[in-house]
Amino acid sequence: MDINDEIRYFGEGLKGRLEPSLVDFALDYLAFSEIVLAFETLCDHIADNDVAISKEEYLQVLKISNDLGLKIDSRYTYINPEK
Repeated sequence: MDINDEIRYFGEGLKGRLEPSLVDFALDYLAFSEIVLAFETLCDHIADNDVAISKEEYLQVLKISNDLGLKIDSRYTYINPEK
């Protein structure tokens, strides 16, 4: 699975807990090769809407962050379900 598919899979899994239009808006960035923006937007929506994610989903966040070479900062630690 490539990184775009991983992000899309992660985002689609949030529907039902996060407004589908917000998920779709974030995932639309993938069509413009804005991979990091798509992922960061999803994470921001999770935080802004107080969406609870599972430990497995958080591990996905960390993996995608690492795959994209992103620094694990407060954007990602804030949504940690074990905080």
